[in-house]
Amino acid sequence: MDRRDLRKKLIRKTQREIEENLALNEVHIIKAVNIISDLETISNLMAENISDWKKRNPTGESSIMFEELIKNQKSIEEEKDRLTEFIESEMKKELPNFSEIAGSILGAKILSEAGSKKKLMLIPSSTMQLLGASKALFNHLKRRGKCPKHGLIFNHPYLQKLPKNKRGKAARILAGKLSIAVKIDYFGTGNKAKELKKEIEEKISKL
Repeated sequence: MDRRDLRKKLIRKTQREIEENLALNEVHIIKAVNIISDLETISNLMAENISDWKKRNPTGESSIMFEELIKNQKSIEEEKDRLTEFIESEMKKELPNFSEIAGSILGAKILSEAGSKKKLMLIPSSTMQLLGASKALFNHLKRRGKCPKHGLIFNHPYLQKLPKNKRGKAARILAGKLSIAVKIDYFGTGNKAKELKKEIEEKISKL
């Protein structure tokens, strides 16, 4: 290996280390939002089974176990609340414009799908629109199923208020402004969230 190759490898290694350090807070956000999803699944399953068990009128030892499960399920809900507060706080620091428009939790889920703030910043708005729709997109490509028009941003309040035949266009509008917002956050060029939200609302209202 000559000096030039060694130098290139050392530069690449240094760049990776810098990116890893910069992405440290993003990793915590991604881990936290993924855990929230897991806790939601567990809590919902527990709630369903607790409700079913309650109908059986547990007594004696069964009653003790039943009450313990209720406490555990409540603890899971409390942990979800703490994680939500953490995500909201960190998203405001890392992606203030993006999270203001997307919402902290939805924004964190989109970030998780992208993998990092840098990757999220680099993807086009058309990809932003479909993040979280990988299964539907796979079915479309492999089995010629219906092409998805939106992924995670389908859960945004702006889209939920609209009739189904308008959501595809609204998703494009929202994804476009989110793409701008994440670039503003990445390069630290100010707070434009209010302006972007106003533009989104005006365009969607015309639909």
